[in-house]
Amino acid sequence: MSLQSLMQGIFDNWDKEAFKAAHHPDYMFIREFEMVTLDDHVETIDGLMQKGYDVHKKWTLIHENDYVSEVRWEENDEIVTHCILKKDGLHWRGFVSRDPKKKVA
Repeated sequence: MSLQSLMQGIFDNWDKEAFKAAHHPDYMFIREFEMVTLDDHVETIDGLMQKGYDVHKKWTLIHENDYVSEVRWEENDEIVTHCILKKDGLHWRGFVSRDPKKKVA
């Protein structure tokens, strides 16, 4: 099973501990100009899931191999790309790019 398939199952039946276990102990989420620790990232995502966040229903897997995953989705007026570097088969580093949707003329 790919790591992305595992994550889809975790989000479909939200499991905070399984989510944390899918991340390397040295995991860091890079957000703009700061790095977020694994525990802070887990708490942030858990808070969003408790409020009904459903990004997992919208994302599309763009690419995945043993070293990296890339998923993309639309959120409000943005295209969001989440890139995950892997280490030891777990999420190790994550970062997101948010770009405005292009207006069709």
